[in-house]
Amino acid sequence: MLNLIILKKLESIKRMRLNNQIKIKALLFPMIAAAMIIGCKNNNNKFKIKTHENAFIDINHIKRPSFKPMSLEEYKASYPDIKGLNCGIEKFFDKFMNVFGVTIAAMPNTPVPEIIHSAKIYAQLLDNNEDFIPDDPKIYNFHQKDREGRNNLIVLVDTKALDNEWISYKPGQRFWVPAQALRPGHSGVGHSRDGEMDIAVEELFHKYGKSLQNVYPADFGLPDYEGGETWSSTLSKAMDRARGIDRNANLVNGKWKYPKHAWYTYDDTSCEWGCQIDEYLWHIWGTNIGYYKSLTRAPDRPKSESKEGGWCDNIQGEWKLCSREKLKEVDFPAYNLLNNKNYTLPSRIPYGEYGENNVENHGYEIDVVVDQGKSKFRINRKSDRKLILKRGNTYYFDQSLKSNKGLSFKFSSKTPVEKKKNKEYKDGIKTKGNPGNRGSYLRITVNSDTPQKLYAYCPNKEGMADGLEFLIID
Repeated sequence: MLNLIILKKLESIKRMRLNNQIKIKALLFPMIAAAMIIGCKNNNNKFKIKTHENAFIDINHIKRPSFKPMSLEEYKASYPDIKGLNCGIEKFFDKFMNVFGVTIAAMPNTPVPEIIHSAKIYAQLLDNNEDFIPDDPKIYNFHQKDREGRNNLIVLVDTKALDNEWISYKPGQRFWVPAQALRPGHSGVGHSRDGEMDIAVEELFHKYGKSLQNVYPADFGLPDYEGGETWSSTLSKAMDRARGIDRNANLVNGKWKYPKHAWYTYDDTSCEWGCQIDEYLWHIWGTNIGYYKSLTRAPDRPKSESKEGGWCDNIQGEWKLCSREKLKEVDFPAYNLLNNKNYTLPSRIPYGEYGENNVENHGYEIDVVVDQGKSKFRINRKSDRKLILKRGNTYYFDQSLKSNKGLSFKFSSKTPVEKKKNKEYKDGIKTKGNPGNRGSYLRITVNSDTPQKLYAYCPNKEGMADGLEFLIID
């Protein structure tokens, strides 16, 4: 099989985005870049960049994600060429987003900030420097193809029963199954910044890894060993070296048996050689960009259990390298694949904050903690913070967590010390559900009349939002 190499950037150009001048990559997309999802047509009057082999790209037709949660009807109107939207998908999902050709579909009651968080993680995997142009044209083009659901569908699941029902729904299987799924609790809004492992980063990287396998098989490919294929990719060779055993190894007394010198020792017996390649790619990438080293604890563990290297300690039974330096020293074939072969792989941790205030929709997680005997709201795990809100943008403050029960999060234009009645600020505000119930939130769309400063408060309990301020900018 011929080696595939990534196209190199040829030049840099400048263009205006939201009245700010932003440097963007010169990309080498073929003409089919937007044909499947965006439905672009040739227009000689549009600005295009010439690439090799007489290919062109119309950069005006790459849709920048807004991260707006849409109904199915809104989504179909915005993306009329996506297949599979008329096969009963509305029976299972009620909110949709699109990230560079990838559909994110969420079941009812899925917290909106979790949807936005997941979408922004995947956006940052595709566009790691956040200039609103995907880093790798081949990976982008792969996501425009609608040959199978895995290429372009991410789902957020609400209940196991509905999850099973949609998977078995035959009219949609051609388009929907398999898809990358995130289940309740998997999308950790603000968790990585707090040192807690965010399952969404791993699960969405697995999806990204599938695109690497398909687009660059010589280096990242997954040979069909069950089908008798004997070729190896650069990645599979590196994994065999890390495991100390190859694809022909079998279970010993119902367990994987690894030599003492192995540093990748996956013990799940249901995950065979091909599955282990997916997990290995995740481990080497998470180690290489410093994500593993930055994490202090496993998912759903309290802050009190945090310690330096806590996540690495947690996975020692499976993966023994924690730093980029150790990866280079011990697993150089993997390090070399990720760093020295001119691939434009994501190199920054995707925290789910893509685009900052240059995109229109944002999500935050609200919880309640007791600090020095006093209950306080936290926003993305911080109880003392100042957020900048931009006019024209929309912000969701999720109150799904049970600690919010009976404690409404509200806005006011008055400072906490101004004890006045009827101080709630309501312009551009919408609420859904009751605090403490899954899917409940306060949403604010910041408009031209919004004061330059807002303050949070709880009408049920004084002092809950002390330390939280919101600065409004144009």
